[in-house]
Amino acid sequence: MKKIIFFTLSALMLLICAVSCGEKYDPKYCGKWEADYMYLDGEKTTTMLGMPISALFRYEIKDGGKANWVSAVDSNVIQYGANTDITWREKEPDIIELRVADLDGKEETQTTDLHYRDGMLAIEDDGFAIYLKKVDEFTPIDTDALNAAAGVIQNFGVNE
Repeated sequence: MKKIIFFTLSALMLLICAVSCGEKYDPKYCGKWEADYMYLDGEKTTTMLGMPISALFRYEIKDGGKANWVSAVDSNVIQYGANTDITWREKEPDIIELRVADLDGKEETQTTDLHYRDGMLAIEDDGFAIYLKKVDEFTPIDTDALNAAAGVIQNFGVNE
C-alpha cells in the first residue's frame, strides 16, 4: 500500500512539474504595437508611399506565442495572406522572433527579429529600421483613403 501511495504521489509531482515548466512569455511583449517612425538610408520618416507607417505596421502580440498582423490597409500587396499562422518566441534576452507560416504551403516560412529597446520594438535590416511603440488602441486611420492609395500602389506599372 505504501508503494502505491508513493508512486501516485511521485506521478502527481511529475505532472505538476511538467505543467508548471512550460514555455514562459514575457508580458512586456504582449499587447498592441504600431509603427511610430522608421529610418531609411539614415533619414527618419513617419510615412511610406504617402501612407502613415502606423497604418502599415501593426501587430498584436498575444500571450502564449501567437501574434496577428493588423494592417489598416486591405490590400494583398501589404497584407499577409489570409491563411497564415504568426507565432513569436523570445529568442534571446530583449529579442523576439516573429515567424510567419503560410498554411497553404505556397510561400516559405519567414522569420523576423524584433529588438526590445527603451520600451519599443525595432525591426532592423541593412540601412532600414522600423520602431514600433506599444499602444492601448491602434491609431484611428481613414481606411478609405489608405485603401485607395494601396490600390494605386498595387496597380502601379501593371499593363492591361
